[in-house]
Amino acid sequence: MAEKTPSQDKTFALLSALAVAAEPLTAKTLAEQTGLPLSSVYRYLSTLSRWSLVQERQSGYYAPGPMAVQLAAGFEQHNSMLTWARPLLSELAVRTGESAALMMLSGHRALCVEMIDSSQALRCCYQKGQSQPLRRGASAKVLLAFAGNTLRNSVLASLDDAEQDLMLAELARVREQGYAVSEGELDSTIWGVSAPVLSGRDHLLGGISLMAPAERVGTLAGQWIRWTCEAAQRLGAMSY
Repeated sequence: MAEKTPSQDKTFALLSALAVAAEPLTAKTLAEQTGLPLSSVYRYLSTLSRWSLVQERQSGYYAPGPMAVQLAAGFEQHNSMLTWARPLLSELAVRTGESAALMMLSGHRALCVEMIDSSQALRCCYQKGQSQPLRRGASAKVLLAFAGNTLRNSVLASLDDAEQDLMLAELARVREQGYAVSEGELDSTIWGVSAPVLSGRDHLLGGISLMAPAERVGTLAGQWIRWTCEAAQRLGAMSY
């Protein structure tokens, strides 16, 4: 018999779907995305609405509510790693002239929790609060490579056997070299490198990523990879 999913998990699955959506969603769309019955979707939306976590923006369309602002503010106020990361990200962005970000796991996604933009007119358009599935891009792959087996197996379960073998081999390379590099995986014009932020016991805290237009990288790639790894190691040392 399949294990029954707790109602609170279903509620937060809805909230997560709304959080990553590019626009407000209908209850029908949420039901299709989460696999929940439409009647259950309405019931869970009602609960989230009472707590201001969800808001009906226009007739029949739902989006995160004002309580999300308080949650975000509380996260920033009480997360010491954000405080430590900001000067390191600023230093990396200045040294390279490119965009630097702090990424963290959020369910099955890589979430940008802090971003220092490049000062150049042509730059990566990634933004704080944006997220991506844990399958493509340097940021996602470095987090998946150093995450626990349970999460990694859950993500890989959605792939066919051939894709799983390729992904496992790539994640093994990422763990061995200590960073991930990608080009054109999320945006055909963007190059990226990401290194894991690990605690003293090698517990994954997040990742530091550098993103740049691929046309500007060239022979600078090696140096940028080294600086990104150094920034991640320094942040990890602060978190011992």
